[in-house]
Amino acid sequence: MKAIRMHGRGGPEWLVYEDVPPPHPGRGEVLVRVYATGVIAPELTWPGTYQTRAGSIRSLPIPGHDFSDVVEEVGPGVSTLVRGAEVYALTAFDRDGAEAEYTIALPSELAPKPHSLDYVQAAAIPLTVLTAWQAFFDHAGLIAVQTILIHRARQEALESSPSNLLAGLAHRSLQPPLRATTTSCVH
Repeated sequence: MKAIRMHGRGGPEWLVYEDVPPPHPGRGEVLVRVYATGVIAPELTWPGTYQTRAGSIRSLPIPGHDFSDVVEEVGPGVSTLVRGAEVYALTAFDRDGAEAEYTIALPSELAPKPHSLDYVQAAAIPLTVLTAWQAFFDHAGLIAVQTILIHRARQEALESSPSNLLAGLAHRSLQPPLRATTTSCVH
């Protein structure tokens, strides 16, 4: 299969598009066919991109951990996903990412792709929503029964955007639920 791998630490000058062996799902893993992915610039410089969870150096890592795809094969022990399921994900940075035709993900990293989004839109969501979540809840200390004002958003964007997903996550996580209020700006 084709993949983009890092042939050194630093910026995009180290990215090389080349043939690599295809991955195969192990126990508790899912093989996905990648439809859309992206690399965020800082990912290329993060130490975690170049080492395993145990701290060993990873040779020629594949970047791109936000992606949207279709389940191709499930490994032994996976019962929550089936071949053909449309999903999107943010995978751990200590494993190969999705700048490839296929990648491996854990079932806990995958979520059903919203029907209102195409693959490119869905691939842009995971790290964006995680960043917003951390800003609101970890850093700003937002709590239940408070209101988030999402300013200058168009209604159709809210129906398929990270702000809608964020409100959904907050609603499921907090009791009583967080309220998300939006304003529109249409020119």
